[in-house]
Amino acid sequence: MSQLDKARNQKKEDAQLAGTGMSRLNFKERQELQDYYDLRKKIVSDSATADLNESTEQRLARIERLKGNFSEFCQYYFPKYCKSPFGWFHKQAAKKITADCRIMAVLEWPRAHAKSVFANVMLPLYLKAKGELNGMIVVSNNYAKAVGLLIDIQLELEGNARYIADYGEQYSHGDWAEGQFATQDGIGFWAFGRGQSPRGTRRGEKRPDYIVVDDIDDKEIVKNQDRVTEAVDWVREDLYGCFDGKRSRMVIVGNRIHRASILAHLVGDVEDTDVVNPSIYHLKVFALENPKTHKEDQSEKGVPAWKENFARTDLEELFGKIGYLSSQREYFHKHIQVGRIFKNEHILWTKPAKLYVYDHIVTYNDPSFKDTKKNDYKAIVAVGKIGRYYDVLNMSVRQATTGAMVKAHYDLHEWLEENGARLVTHYMEANFIQDLILVDYVTESTPRGYMLPIRGDDRKKPDKYGRIENLTPLFERGVIRFNEEIKKSVDFRNFKDQLIGFPAAHDDGPDALEGGIWQINRKAKIDVPMTPGPMRRDNRY
Repeated sequence: MSQLDKARNQKKEDAQLAGTGMSRLNFKERQELQDYYDLRKKIVSDSATADLNESTEQRLARIERLKGNFSEFCQYYFPKYCKSPFGWFHKQAAKKITADCRIMAVLEWPRAHAKSVFANVMLPLYLKAKGELNGMIVVSNNYAKAVGLLIDIQLELEGNARYIADYGEQYSHGDWAEGQFATQDGIGFWAFGRGQSPRGTRRGEKRPDYIVVDDIDDKEIVKNQDRVTEAVDWVREDLYGCFDGKRSRMVIVGNRIHRASILAHLVGDVEDTDVVNPSIYHLKVFALENPKTHKEDQSEKGVPAWKENFARTDLEELFGKIGYLSSQREYFHKHIQVGRIFKNEHILWTKPAKLYVYDHIVTYNDPSFKDTKKNDYKAIVAVGKIGRYYDVLNMSVRQATTGAMVKAHYDLHEWLEENGARLVTHYMEANFIQDLILVDYVTESTPRGYMLPIRGDDRKKPDKYGRIENLTPLFERGVIRFNEEIKKSVDFRNFKDQLIGFPAAHDDGPDALEGGIWQINRKAKIDVPMTPGPMRRDNRY
């Protein structure tokens, strides 16, 4: 191609973009998209080829069979994507969306659960094969991201040998630009960034009848509810207005990265008392769930929603790498605002004194509600009082079985003993002492050779929020310190995420800390000072 031809094509493309209200990509964006295009093109070209040994009758019969089964259709045409079988939510969403030509669907799925390829590639190419696609729009939070999403289906149409063998050549020479192209049968495909004008979008007489809104939210827009409202109105008015009325499938996919995000407003349940918009199909999926009800279940009983693709250990390893706050947002649709009460600067570190010089050492166990309360952590915190300081010496803050929690409590006791602590007092809420949890303590005593002398906290507790918030002045005055040796532990990371995320996050760790400090303060009023010395194990129970 000559430089003159290139210039003419660029001018034509600029005119097309100007007509849609888009601005051209900058050099960096173009280069990134070109790299992505080249990579995806290689993947598509390396995928499975058509079966040349099929007879015409066999081929036609297979085509008709696949058009009647979405899962088999995808497994045949997109083997590179279908490394694992579809989950229940993929199957349900496909059935609902293909059956209703005027559906507005919101697929609120976790990260890494194939929502983009499902909505941007598999569904539209299935609809096209069935003769139910006149045009497609892809929307994301900016134009460059929308173009990147559109590239995926563009490359399938350009190089998927199986699809082309069955449905003909799709590539249309001279009409195959980034962000806007058309197939040989006149079906148009467009990319739009959030807020860009899609009015008048059509290809000849064909207007779009399938729109995907993919990750329309970002961290900046959710900070400004006026902008969120404008974006919601843009989706409902400008974007939805592109349909011609006969077919109007709109599929919105994403994570709820904020309580009042664009996605949340489109669903309708922004506040706890709000209900889901009855005119939409809303499918909310949690990475870990109750397999019978599909409700969120982060307890040890929860199983992966996409169990065909993930083992529980895979997800736990992932959550550990990205941290509690990110995993709650990206995999369980929970936005936790950090630093509302407790802040990062409140976390002070210390190299603790010899444990036998502490005035008092208490461990406090917040066991959540046996094994039946979903999602809570079981938290045990060891706190020592020395002078004016409350030193958090060690802790166990994990989602665990009751048996694992009890073992951790015994281990914590022995860690304190081995490090020279004198008499340590162990507490747990009194109502749990009378419960089945005590059986686990007795069971664990057999291999240990002693019974942990655990006491019940029988005080009439005020509101949990108020109790934990009352720790604020202690943190602000710098009298709560943390053992520097636990800084990199999983348990402290979980504790910190809960503290910084309070009151929106789990609060079992901070609740255990409050209980331990309260018991230390109570003991300081009634105990007679003891002569320092090694701790003697108390076998009474």
